[in-house]
Amino acid sequence: MRYFITLLFISILAALSCPATDFTLKGTVTDAADHSPLGFANVVAQPGGKAVQADGDGRWTLRLPEGTYTVTVSFIGYNPSSQKVKLNRDLSISTDLQSNDNMLHEVVITAKETQGLSTSSLINRDAMEHLQPTSFTDLLELLPGNMSKNPDMGGANTIALRETGNLSATGAQTVNDDYAISSLGTLFVVDGAPVNNDANLQNIGGMASDASSPDYRRNITNKGVDMRTISTDNIESVEIVRGIPSSEYGNLTSGLVNIKRIKRSTPFTARFKADEYSKLFSAGKGFTLPGTDHVINIDGGYLDSKVDPRNNLENYKRANFSARANMRFGSDNVATTWVYGIDYTGSFDNAKVDPDLSLTKVDEFSSSYNRMAFTSEVNLSLQKCRWVSNIVFNTSASYEIDRLTRHKQVAPQRASVAPTTMEEGVHDGKYLLTEYIADYRSDGRPLSLFAKVKATGERSVGSWIHRYKAGGDWTMSKNYGRGQIYDLTRPLSASWTTRPRAYRDIPALHVLSFYLEDEMSLPLGNHTLEVQAGLRTSQLPGLPSSYALAGKVYIDPRVNAEWNFPKFNLAGSPFSTNIAAGYGLTTKMPTIDYLYPQVNYNDFIQLNYYDVNDPLNLSRVNLMTYIDDPVNHDLKPARNNKWEVRLGGEWRGNRLTVTYFEERMNSGFRYTAFYAPYSYRLYDASAINPDGLTAPPSLDGLPSEERVKLDGFRRVTNGSQLNKRGVEFQLTTARRKPLATSLIITGAWFKSTYSNSQMQYATVSDVVNSRPVSDLYVGLYDWNDGRVNEQFNTNFMFDTQIPRWGLIFSTSIQCMWYMKTTRMWQNGVPAYYLSADGELRPYDRDNLPDPLLAYLIKNYNDDAYKPFKIPTAVYLNLKATKKIGKFLKVSAFVNRIVDYLPDYTSNGLTIRRSSNAYFGMEINLSL
Repeated sequence: MRYFITLLFISILAALSCPATDFTLKGTVTDAADHSPLGFANVVAQPGGKAVQADGDGRWTLRLPEGTYTVTVSFIGYNPSSQKVKLNRDLSISTDLQSNDNMLHEVVITAKETQGLSTSSLINRDAMEHLQPTSFTDLLELLPGNMSKNPDMGGANTIALRETGNLSATGAQTVNDDYAISSLGTLFVVDGAPVNNDANLQNIGGMASDASSPDYRRNITNKGVDMRTISTDNIESVEIVRGIPSSEYGNLTSGLVNIKRIKRSTPFTARFKADEYSKLFSAGKGFTLPGTDHVINIDGGYLDSKVDPRNNLENYKRANFSARANMRFGSDNVATTWVYGIDYTGSFDNAKVDPDLSLTKVDEFSSSYNRMAFTSEVNLSLQKCRWVSNIVFNTSASYEIDRLTRHKQVAPQRASVAPTTMEEGVHDGKYLLTEYIADYRSDGRPLSLFAKVKATGERSVGSWIHRYKAGGDWTMSKNYGRGQIYDLTRPLSASWTTRPRAYRDIPALHVLSFYLEDEMSLPLGNHTLEVQAGLRTSQLPGLPSSYALAGKVYIDPRVNAEWNFPKFNLAGSPFSTNIAAGYGLTTKMPTIDYLYPQVNYNDFIQLNYYDVNDPLNLSRVNLMTYIDDPVNHDLKPARNNKWEVRLGGEWRGNRLTVTYFEERMNSGFRYTAFYAPYSYRLYDASAINPDGLTAPPSLDGLPSEERVKLDGFRRVTNGSQLNKRGVEFQLTTARRKPLATSLIITGAWFKSTYSNSQMQYATVSDVVNSRPVSDLYVGLYDWNDGRVNEQFNTNFMFDTQIPRWGLIFSTSIQCMWYMKTTRMWQNGVPAYYLSADGELRPYDRDNLPDPLLAYLIKNYNDDAYKPFKIPTAVYLNLKATKKIGKFLKVSAFVNRIVDYLPDYTSNGLTIRRSSNAYFGMEINLSL
């Protein structure tokens, strides 16, 4: 923390002491007809080619040396404008652009591949409005390699970039927590502040592996951001960085989602959407305070969604509200922009069984997520500073009140045992003899604090132009909740083994990072070379010294470069090409749950006597309880090694980009089974005479024997391996005026390998002489327990826009050419074995000291390793937007209105496929 304060102090001194050299040229871009601002217009100053994009209010700023410049302003649908400016002092200009009726006033309705150094997709407001999303999840359809999907609001919506996702043996999408690093390692940033879920602990720990539990698919612990909670109605633009991100961003492995919300004057807007799953309403307004440049934005929305339109017993609801201020101040030396906001997001999951259709008459699940956040960004633009042009301070604080409840009728099938002790040693348990109602509550109160400082500048050294940045950030995560609250004698399951814990007793997690980056541009004749090189450090201050992470600093080098070749004429038109490449390391630190897991309770039954005559008063169950600390002090961060190569070309308004990438990570987080010997005394209940009992039987005098048994517990490790490689492509053609149509082709080939990077313990189910082999021996296998998945898809979108009719119409043909999954070969012979004496020994199948060890060899059918391939699937999607008058816009969509799903054969069986159309419409008012 002291390093962060020192950096902050130095930045403030730099802001106060910079000498005057360069001058500031500012401007605004407006429509010549109604003087409305033209946000995101392009501005270029020559000579030098320094360029900038105006903000949402049409304002832009350049810092230039003294001289005479030609400033050219351009915007789609308008004639460009150029004017000469003599710059010998700070100057402001305004530009009115004339509409060009001969040009099509087109909007971009899909994700646009940016022309920056790192591979990323930009989704703007127009694309979101045409897509008609319900939540942020729907936007992912626009990325290369993705396709439209029907909403799944009954489970957490997590992100996966550049990968196939987990597939079962039949090619179906599955949930596998061993590879949750894919979503956990994707950083979401909203208005400069990260969305931090590292302190989220909302789950039902004792039933985490129960796929029938409502909590199973909704559990977001250690999985990052649930995209259902993010509304798109107040978003201006989203940049999804799939390549190597700037060193400014860290604590990530997979990618970056940079969300910028609307911060400009807007008319009052209202959106009403209805589809077969949900109803959505949102409204917002942005206005300028009279006599100032300050802008206030206020918006809110509400979503009511059914997981299944035919089922009213399971639903998802979301409420959101946001108020943001964009304030501008100026002086001779410093121009200040202060953007701050308050936000509320409520997310509510509810599910219960139908008592008429289930033997369990009572089973209700409810999960509420209430997040309040404050964000602030102060941007100091230094007008007369030679080395530093901007200093930016970002701060944010978020506090959640999360509550998960389960109200369930439990009917034990036999005399089950409820362990009730919180201490190690011998004690009596309690029989669960009759049906009962169990109540479980998880109370979470995560608090996240974030602070960041960044200084940027620009200098020319010879022909090199350097745009550099440096800074640091600090994040604190802490959960102040009461934790798990329930009656130990009435657990949610008859096989419940865990115990409650208070979340507020878990220490806070601090992540401290610093970064330095230089983006260099060098003209080489008609060529241009651009290089972005940076370093980022990450560490966990305040971590106990017993952890390997304590005091350890991890360094992430990142480099992106692009070579722009000179243009040449092809068929009378200029053709431009470029090649780009990047390499980098990205690091994600463990979450609170990974660093401070709940202790493991292991209960061994020593006496199990059930009295059939008087079970309530004469039965007795005696337990030996062990408490294992599953903390892995050797845990390290997950680190991803990424590189990519990208080719780009543009000719006559047609643009093509092709990217090849590889990512290799062998330190992903997963829970791994560990085994150890446990000793206990086993009493012979058959020696008890039930006729002479007047109280539960005494242990004294009962025949018994000492037993040692191997048993296990889970500990988080860096044992997951996730390798990705693939090719992404996007072709955007120029709009053909007779048809007013442009063709956009996107797609990708992905090959993803999901496996383990460490040896694994595994048990066998064989029983010899009434004793399970796993009680005495457990094998440690050096195998690849995973799958290799592959897919290839292409999306063809015909984008038709007729401004005169106020009509935008898109036809999308989405083709998944094939999907393939192959189980990795497993060596069924263990490399080592653990015996009940606690010793780990090499496994020599030719010289086994005990015949029981032969049972540890696992045999697999060769058919299990055959590739499973799903053939072509084709879907047709339609979307239309029609503007009616000045204030009304009506949109409609139908996904998968037509499909082509040919039958295929698997293992001699014919597989028939089908899909359901998804449709809806919305009305947008703008007053």
